[in-house]
Amino acid sequence: MITYLGFRLIEGVLARLPRRLAYAIGVVTSTLAFPLLARQRKALESNLHHVLPAMPGPQLRKLAWRNWLNYTKAWIDFFKIPRMDRRKLGALLSPMGLENLDAAMASGKGVIVVAPHMGSWELAAASWAASFGEIGVMVEQIEPRRLFDHVSALRSRMNIRVIPLSRTGARDIMRMLKERRMVVLAMDRDILNTGQPFKFFGRLTTFPTGPVEIALKTGAPILPAFCIRDRNDAYIAIGEPPLFLTPSEDHRADVRGAMEQILATFERYIKRYPDQWHVLEPIWPEKPVVPAVTIPSPPAQAAVGD
Repeated sequence: MITYLGFRLIEGVLARLPRRLAYAIGVVTSTLAFPLLARQRKALESNLHHVLPAMPGPQLRKLAWRNWLNYTKAWIDFFKIPRMDRRKLGALLSPMGLENLDAAMASGKGVIVVAPHMGSWELAAASWAASFGEIGVMVEQIEPRRLFDHVSALRSRMNIRVIPLSRTGARDIMRMLKERRMVVLAMDRDILNTGQPFKFFGRLTTFPTGPVEIALKTGAPILPAFCIRDRNDAYIAIGEPPLFLTPSEDHRADVRGAMEQILATFERYIKRYPDQWHVLEPIWPEKPVVPAVTIPSPPAQAAVGD
């Protein structure tokens, strides 16, 4: 209850303030809070160390602090987006690579957008929904349930259909793809611990393969996308060339090849914009990952079948 009421209080105040003033309050509050959040701070610094292993400790800690401030600004924008009209949304977001999105949409099979936790993907999703109609977004279920329901309601006001991350969520994704909709999936965390091992910045960790499994089953193209904050606190939404996957007789090789392409694209953007990769949970385990036989993750397996 305290978490929910605190969230609503912060939302109610910041959403009604001018954006610059809300940012100023958020930066001051976050700067004071950051040293107290030891677990999240250490996880963020550890993740960034894997990205930039040669960076000295003081610089790394400063980078983590900048990352935290950008994360705060992204949450402030989340509070304000539902109250923005299409003109204001357009003023905050500049698209790049629209020809790639158009090519993916032209397939007529829906589009699977895959992205890391960068920038304000909520703003990009709301902008896409304003242009292409309702889109689906798979999200982690947070506690308390009342808070999750409230955040979902905010997203629905942006014409975003929330798909809770679960072992059966792939069925909802496939239904939206059949409706020729766009579905946005974050792929840089193995939240359900059902992923398979892949190298990421030179070290093995696990990632969910469900989006690739679904793309191979349905023929829907995969569009890697990124939302980057610029120096003026506006955003650039970038669509990379889509992946049109064709199943072969070697399913494991199909999955691995597509995953490696996606993760290589993620690496390129994260390394270029490390202060905008907002992951406050450890990506790499303390113990090395032991490679295993690749099988479909449970969400994909439930929807795709044997």
